[in-house]
Amino acid sequence: MILDILWRLLSDDAFFRFPAAVLVAWTVLSAILIYYNRPKNMKLYGRTLLWGKWLSTLDFTIHGSATILDSYRKSKRRPFAIPSLREYQVLVSSPKHIIEVARCPESILSFHDAMKNRLRHKITMMGFEHNDIDPDEYVTMQVIKVHLRKSLPILNPVIQHAVVEGFSLSLKGATRSPEGSTIIPVFSLAKSIVGQVNNHIFFGDDLSRNEDFTRAALRYPWDGSITAEICRYLPEPFVPILGRAMMAWSGSMRTVGRHLTKLVDKRLKAGADEQHVDITQFVISTSRTPRQRDPRRMVQLIAAMLFAVSLAVPIALYWAIINLCIHREYIDALRQEIWEVEQQPSSNSLKGLRLLDSFLRESARLNPPDALSVQRKAIRPFKLSDGTTIPTGNLVAVPQHAVMRDADYYPDPERFNPRRFYLEGDLESDMAVQRFTDVNIQYPFWGAPTKSCPGRWYASDVLKQILVHLLKNYDFELVEPASTEPLKIATGLAPRAQVQMKLIARNGDVEGQS
Repeated sequence: MILDILWRLLSDDAFFRFPAAVLVAWTVLSAILIYYNRPKNMKLYGRTLLWGKWLSTLDFTIHGSATILDSYRKSKRRPFAIPSLREYQVLVSSPKHIIEVARCPESILSFHDAMKNRLRHKITMMGFEHNDIDPDEYVTMQVIKVHLRKSLPILNPVIQHAVVEGFSLSLKGATRSPEGSTIIPVFSLAKSIVGQVNNHIFFGDDLSRNEDFTRAALRYPWDGSITAEICRYLPEPFVPILGRAMMAWSGSMRTVGRHLTKLVDKRLKAGADEQHVDITQFVISTSRTPRQRDPRRMVQLIAAMLFAVSLAVPIALYWAIINLCIHREYIDALRQEIWEVEQQPSSNSLKGLRLLDSFLRESARLNPPDALSVQRKAIRPFKLSDGTTIPTGNLVAVPQHAVMRDADYYPDPERFNPRRFYLEGDLESDMAVQRFTDVNIQYPFWGAPTKSCPGRWYASDVLKQILVHLLKNYDFELVEPASTEPLKIATGLAPRAQVQMKLIARNGDVEGQS
């Protein structure tokens, strides 16, 4: 009987029709389930699923961020929902509702379940899972929020050296123009330099000098990001097979895992005989229980941390450079600030760069990497204080792209104005309205005040060091014509890989240009 079924599937092109039929059936069934589970006591925007899941998916992919922005303005900060790829997204934006969502227990509104669906940790992060090995994220918080932040004064010279090295390596392979400038894609430069810094801070000299590893470490997070995004569009039964096949294609994750496993084993055998100031050592010294100290678990956790930092920081750097090129009137003021701060005796000159700090905050306000922040998945039904109910299985989030363009919070919100975060007429004072790393309801770039990004101080220092080096050593501009509008995919607001910039050494002797 089984042979007869197989024969029928393989004959008369049925073998090729069967997967198509399964795909159509899955699409129809999932559309019905999503629609049945929709929020029923709030305004729904976007293309209705009644027109077909393919149409709603296509509309969400192309217009997701624009739909959210338009719906936010219509909603007047009341909760609303739009259909997305696998569920409805319930978006909250009033300060009261944001705090209610942020303070809700993980057992009801889960951050980890939302990220698991978005990033596919088991596939893209070497099998990493948030589970009872470290249920309260003690190791992660201690490593990033405590040890890394406390060690930044020690690590900043390492970051500075890695930045110089990163520029040199990036520009050596870049195109030279007839007039002697170097032409390079902005995003390629951002990824390369941040990758060089991360390799030193995560792995020390052990692996940051290994070319086989560094090539793979630079590629791995982006392979994972692309794979995770494609998996969002696949039927769930196909995800484990196709996702792992995509991650195996370049071999970057396998190469990173192999070298990192050797490094962890070496450090564990050395014990207290070797002292290192890097993420790998922080993970080893902070892990307490036998399951946390399993080398495989440590490798997975380090890979997950590398994954997160390697995506967010280059995107923020890309937009900062783009905004410097567009708003050139701030370049001289920033260079003057850098010169003045460097004349002052200080253990941490980065803290004195208040205009640069405000510039970064404004750049991130207008150009977040995603239209959503504070993302949670409803594990159980959750009711807001106004009676709005979020059904199980739906996503709840804050529409940060829209919130940070709200005229009630930011006068003239579409205008790029770095000075908006200083007290008016007090630019030279040490008092700023807000720092780049500050978190509040009107600025959810780093998450919610109750659960914000623990790595933001590291990200801020890396971005400042790179921009200081760029401003001090290069004159630069965009290569025309260049579209600087973000590439909008679903809720993502991605950099454009083809945007290029011209750099020329201010002293006539650029690394890689001499």
